Amino acid sequence: MAEQTKTLDYSVISRRRNDLFGIAIVSIVIFHFFLSCQKAHVHPVLANEYVALIGRVGVPIFLTLSGMGLFFSLSKNYNLKDFYKKRLVRVLIPYFIISVTHYFVRYILIEKLGFAAFLKGVFFIEFFTSKDSQFWFIALILIMYAIYPLLFKIFRSGKWNFIKLLVVIGLVICMNFLLYKYAKTTYNNISVMLTRIPAFIIGVYLGEKVYNKRAVSWQFWCITILGAAVYIFFSIQNEVLGTPPPSSMVFKYLETVYGLFLMMVISIVLEAIGSVTFSKMCAFFGAMSLELYMIHVSLRAMMGMKQIGFPSSNYIYYSIMVLLAVGLSFALSKFDAFATKKLTAGKK
Repeated sequence: MAEQTKTLDYSVISRRRNDLFGIAIVSIVIFHFFLSCQKAHVHPVLANEYVALIGRVGVPIFLTLSGMGLFFSLSKNYNLKDFYKKRLVRVLIPYFIISVTHYFVRYILIEKLGFAAFLKGVFFIEFFTSKDSQFWFIALILIMYAIYPLLFKIFRSGKWNFIKLLVVIGLVICMNFLLYKYAKTTYNNISVMLTRIPAFIIGVYLGEKVYNKRAVSWQFWCITILGAAVYIFFSIQNEVLGTPPPSSMVFKYLETVYGLFLMMVISIVLEAIGSVTFSKMCAFFGAMSLELYMIHVSLRAMMGMKQIGFPSSNYIYYSIMVLLAVGLSFALSKFDAFATKKLTAGKK
């Protein structure tokens, strides 16, 4: 009797979720180094090629995985009080520890901008008013947490979900265009956040497919392969040939599709290889990915200050910074896990 071919389903992403988180955060750290190299005209060929082929794709992967994971959380326990308590504690504890330290050192001790500037930085006011995008990712995550129950209800049933996805993302794109046209300054300040919203929404959409182990359709491959090809074409033109894409907004959306393609391909490859050692290494970084992201961008920003003078385009300085960030992130992640467990434990 012939052996039946196993159908590929979306749950492969869930099984490799921790690996993907680890790969995503490592790719972001590497990207920031090459971005600094580009600006300083150091290792231009290598930097341009990395930015063109990999770029910021770790960010949409990170957001998609976040949206997907929350679907599981609410599916298993639809208790909004517990949901918000656990998520906010998990994000806000490391955020306030890192941001308070960052802005105190940067604005109070080094730049001496005063307590008002310190508060504006910590509470995202500066992000919305003057394009300080240091911790934009956290601002976006908090906003998406706030509306997540609505997104969950939209996609929970699985019926007409692709049409719903197109409608919801279409509304987000319309909001972006309206802001761009009628409030351009505000849009320019927060565009780094606004253009990433579809990645999170797609994560919710995929969450239903992953949770119910739905088969990966040929339409998924057609859309993601085409989107990835168009993204790579414009990215190479932009980074290597110096020709900017027709629309930076559309370019970011294409990067999200490219991220979906890479997520699936990497998950399939990791399943085929089955390397326990590599998975453990990825999971190590994935477990502290939130802390590593924040500590890394904080240290990188301060490195580049003229008062400090350690250029992040220098691979020695950058390597030392990354090692310090990993050590601090590991310690903070352990504290976060302990604090989250204590603060969210139910009454016995």
